[in-house]
Amino acid sequence: MNKLSKTIVALMALFVIGFLAMEGCDKQNPQPKVSDFFISGCNDVVLYDMRDNDYPYIDTIYVTTIDNTKMRINTTNTPFDCCAESFDQEINLQGQNISILLLHEGPACDCECGHYVDLTIENLKMGQTYTVNIKKDDFDYFQFEVAFGPETSLMFVHEN
Repeated sequence: MNKLSKTIVALMALFVIGFLAMEGCDKQNPQPKVSDFFISGCNDVVLYDMRDNDYPYIDTIYVTTIDNTKMRINTTNTPFDCCAESFDQEINLQGQNISILLLHEGPACDCECGHYVDLTIENLKMGQTYTVNIKKDDFDYFQFEVAFGPETSLMFVHEN
């Protein structure tokens, strides 16, 4: 093998090693993300009617560990517009702060009904404390702090 061929092989080897090292760093520190996102249709109970000023509701929020990197959040009665046709979410991360924005689309109605919300946050680290802020459209809905561990099992009651 001549000198030029050896130089090319050495440079290619360095490139491959560098590329693999960068890939390894990305895999060791993946960013949290939302997966398995689902919001049900109305739960058959109208929580709020514009014609009635008294609209108390109770939403129960459950937070559980699925495995060493995943946490499940599900709710029982999160209010959304009765005419909501589709739902989506956006996640925003700043350090240990996780903000989940729940969005809905559809024509405006004069009532709200309860929906089941179910989502999983992946790529969490055991032993880390996270502040999770759930937002609905333009306002904060519910916030909690959780020390993520193998036995995490929390329940919160949100009343209006």
